[in-house]
Amino acid sequence: MASSASPPQFTNPKKFRNQDYTTLLNAHLKSGVLFSDPTFPAEQKSIGGSELDPDPKKAITWKRPKEITKNAVFVEGTTGTTDICQGQLGNCWLLAALSCLTMHPTLFVKVVPSNQSLSESYAGIFHFTFWQYGEWVEVVVDDRLPVREGRLLFSYSHTRNEFWSALVEKAYAKLIGSYASLKGGNISEGMEDFTGGIAYSLQIPSYTPQVLWRRLTGALSRGSLLSCFIQATSTRDVGKVTAEGLVNGHAYAITETDKVTKGSEEVLLLRVRNPWGFVEYFGPWSDKCKNWNAIDKAEKDRIKLKITEDGEFWISVEDFSKLFNTVELCNVNPESIDEENAPATPSAWVISEHQGFWATGSTAGGSRTNLTFWRNPQFKLVLKEQDQTEEEEEDDEVEVDDEDDVETVPEQKRTDKPKHKAKNCTVVVELLQKNRRQKDKLNFLFIGFHIYKLQGVCLDRNFFVKNSPVGRSGKYKAQRGVWRKMRLEPGNYIIVVSTFRPHQPGEFFDIYIYIYIHYIDICCRVCAKQVMATPASPEDQVRVEKIFDKVAGQDDMLNAMEFMQLVNSG
Repeated sequence: MASSASPPQFTNPKKFRNQDYTTLLNAHLKSGVLFSDPTFPAEQKSIGGSELDPDPKKAITWKRPKEITKNAVFVEGTTGTTDICQGQLGNCWLLAALSCLTMHPTLFVKVVPSNQSLSESYAGIFHFTFWQYGEWVEVVVDDRLPVREGRLLFSYSHTRNEFWSALVEKAYAKLIGSYASLKGGNISEGMEDFTGGIAYSLQIPSYTPQVLWRRLTGALSRGSLLSCFIQATSTRDVGKVTAEGLVNGHAYAITETDKVTKGSEEVLLLRVRNPWGFVEYFGPWSDKCKNWNAIDKAEKDRIKLKITEDGEFWISVEDFSKLFNTVELCNVNPESIDEENAPATPSAWVISEHQGFWATGSTAGGSRTNLTFWRNPQFKLVLKEQDQTEEEEEDDEVEVDDEDDVETVPEQKRTDKPKHKAKNCTVVVELLQKNRRQKDKLNFLFIGFHIYKLQGVCLDRNFFVKNSPVGRSGKYKAQRGVWRKMRLEPGNYIIVVSTFRPHQPGEFFDIYIYIYIHYIDICCRVCAKQVMATPASPEDQVRVEKIFDKVAGQDDMLNAMEFMQLVNSG
């Protein structure tokens, strides 16, 4: 386990596949030979996926930017949301997240380092940095891009001569495994990998339009990344354009909120962008809507109204609330997660990171409906209340939030205003499963976690039969991450992470824990059986279980001497 007193930091990124950008750049500048990446070659296997196989009549070639257009540049002027347009790949989730990132320069330069060019100190090599399971990873690529009929096959800029977004997409494809591995996904993946933050969803029908606008405005002001989508009612509806010009099952970026005055009416607006770079909403307050005729030119200039088909448009929050289902937010620090109740000054908080396995026949115990649930990886969480003065307690009063993303201990009544000052700690837990795209695209397991008030030293089968969890992630979901924000009393807890079905092997990172408001202490605990949670052959798993059962005895637990006996028996 690793703990720190700050969010994930961009320091000394890991070199992906041991490729050091500076060393490679200098070597190729000296030799005068443009860099060609042997670890992600300009071949079909880097594109991947049978559905992306080239049409013999329209062959795919790989070209460097200046072979595509003579006036190619890495960045033209400044970066912006219209620099990113979706090509022939269903990765709107990634490009919408990238559009959001362009609105935050300090975050953007972490992913896209400055001082990269297609002219000065050019050697055909570029580098980008992404967050991956607790660490930042630097990915090096050459600038050979897949082209069909003279045009980029995948992501491109609206200006056509700008190439930074296409190269970011290539670097991320290399990190994940191939371009095809980017097809389909949840926008939270991209937002987290661009920021190292934590992403979650808001269900739009749960809010009045005015409250939703205030929450999104506040989130943007705190540096959060925002996106939205329309939930398709069936797979047949995915990709269909609605009567209003919106696309079902498609990820959009929310890039700004603002308001204008029309007569005596104040209109609350959201600026939204389709990563395709075209197909825009054409309802009230869209680019060519006559509503804009009643707005002063100075106001239109202030909000940067552009009457052009670039995928970006304004929409009133009332219409947005009617047409969209879900907003996804990514917060870079824990203060932002508390939304409207975020403290004015930073609180005490800690990140605790863990890595582990679900191993078939050992720690892949499945959901609570399985008798083997108790075998799942368990982590101990200790919450200690900090002594406070009377004045500090006054500031620390907490409203009990009745939104879906908040869960309280069962015995606590949910009210608009607590009858007494809250003593609970705010805890955010996220569980991520690792490397499921690299293995088989979207082969995500259904995952979840449960939190129990700790009683005793080791939680055996009987404990889970007799006790109910005080917190949980909700329904098991087949996506990379699940998360929950909870308020828990000071005390000792156990977090159990599991897949829905037992005996499903997989890796996870981590229980990613943000805790603030009170001083806390976190430590990691793994029960005796979890020590053997490493992938093994079925024969080895059976042999180890037999030895374990023999050494552990009826209590199914190991003390220090029994553990040594087990290890030495191999």
